[in-house]
Amino acid sequence: MSVDLALVLAVDCSSSVDAGDYHLQMFGIAEALRSPTVLDAIQSGENQRVAFSLVHWSTYKSQRIIVKWRQLSTHGDLFNTAHEIELAERQWQIGGTGLAAAIDFSAALIEKLPVDAARKVIDISGDGEENDDGDVTYSRKTAIAQGITINGLPILDGSRTIEAYYRYRVIGGAGSFVVPAANSKAFGEAMEQKLLREIGPQTA
Repeated sequence: MSVDLALVLAVDCSSSVDAGDYHLQMFGIAEALRSPTVLDAIQSGENQRVAFSLVHWSTYKSQRIIVKWRQLSTHGDLFNTAHEIELAERQWQIGGTGLAAAIDFSAALIEKLPVDAARKVIDISGDGEENDDGDVTYSRKTAIAQGITINGLPILDGSRTIEAYYRYRVIGGAGSFVVPAANSKAFGEAMEQKLLREIGPQTA
C-alpha cells in the first residue's frame, strides 16, 4: 500500500513554550485537521491517504512520539487523531532548544515508515533557534539526502529573527517553504495553510 505523503509534525515543547502556548498549539493542530479543506486535499490525491505522525521535542535529549504512524484518509481518521492530539500531555525536558536533534529524530521516524510514500515531509514548528549544541545545517543536509523535505512554521513572537532563521537555516528539500504564525493564537490558521500546501499537488 502507498500513501501520497508521509508527514511528521515536530512540535516545539521546549522551555520557551509555556503551558498556555503549548495548549494553543495542540488545539490549533487539532482544528486544522478537522478542516473540511484538509480532508478534501487528502481525498484529491492519487492514493487518497497520507501517513501522519506527531512528535514533541525540546532539548537534544528529549523527543517523544505522541501520535504513532497512522493513515489519514477519512473524516473519522482526522477527527479521531485531532481528539487524541487535544488530549496529549506535553512531553519535554527543561533546557535548551534542540532543533537539530528534532530534525534527526523525525528523519529517522520517516525512515521506519511501514508503507511507501510518494513524498516525505518534516513539518517543524518552534519559537527559537538551536541553542543546545546541535548542528542544524548538518541535520538538514542529511534529511534532504534521504529525500525528505523540511518545512517550517516559526512562531514570530518568540524572536524577531526567527522567520529568517527558519527560512535560511532550517527548511530545505524539494518545494520547501515557511508559513509563519504571528503568535500561538494564530498557530492553527498557519497550520491549516501549511497542511494544505503539503498535501496538495503543488509540493510534488
